[in-house]
Amino acid sequence: MNVRYSEAALRELDQIFAYIYERNRSAAIAVVDRIERLASLIGEMPFMGHSTDEEGVRVMPVVRYPFLIFYTINDIADEVVILHVRHGARRPQQ
Repeated sequence: MNVRYSEAALRELDQIFAYIYERNRSAAIAVVDRIERLASLIGEMPFMGHSTDEEGVRVMPVVRYPFLIFYTINDIADEVVILHVRHGARRPQQ
């Protein structure tokens, strides 16, 4: 399946990169690279993430880093849509 990022997910990924980059440039690159590689893997195995309380939304933890990838599967378009990339300690409403 193709992987597509929502506008919100792209903004969140940029914010994650910018925040970490201010503190450690190489770490920022490593974190974003790990998130992008995991998103690609989700495209290959879309049911690897866990179901959430929200219907049709799945979540995959980014191992080694405190982030979660929220996504949905669109079988008709043959794509996985990355909805959000959030820090694990962040409240769901934010």
